[in-house]
Amino acid sequence: MAGSAAAVAIAGGAVLGLAGPASAHNYMIASTPKVDGTLTELPKSFEITTNDKLLDIGGSDSGFAYRIVGPDGKYYEDGCLAVDGPSMTTKAALGDSGKYTVEWQIISADGHTVSDEYSFTWDAPAGFRPATGQTKPPTCATDEGNADGSASATTGTASGETDSTTSDAIWIGAGGIVVVGVVVAVLLLLRRRPAPAQDDTDED
Repeated sequence: MAGSAAAVAIAGGAVLGLAGPASAHNYMIASTPKVDGTLTELPKSFEITTNDKLLDIGGSDSGFAYRIVGPDGKYYEDGCLAVDGPSMTTKAALGDSGKYTVEWQIISADGHTVSDEYSFTWDAPAGFRPATGQTKPPTCATDEGNADGSASATTGTASGETDSTTSDAIWIGAGGIVVVGVVVAVLLLLRRRPAPAQDDTDED
């Protein structure tokens, strides 16, 4: 019985070890512009940096999005972005002064899609020439997009965290198989264990 309990405990630990990576999503640790900050000079690019390397399969930027929405509801990015290690950047462009919203989406190192948004204030310097903005999310000139010219589905504007449950199901299923296998092996060993030898006594 003690051996069975130990085996089950080990199996449980294996399940926890398998399930652990499924919840290790990337999260933002720095940004330009800063969250709720005030920008008084236009930077060369806007950037979001996370705590771990981003999963950019084949360098295609598929599944990543970086949107800049102005106080007039227009979009002030060109639809292009670059992923480099833990960071994602896009060319900076802004319109008139006011409160802007950054909408971003990334693929975590664990394969999960994570998206969120934050605000910042733009205080344009004297002589600044504002961009005109676009009423619809633009598509990068290097992207194929859809046949009607609209942005592809990989550059959506969803905010908040959206986790794919497929990976979680795989990890949990693998953990369940490990537990069942260990329990069956323990039961077979217990059934095959020989019974304790008994001393034979001769009756005269």
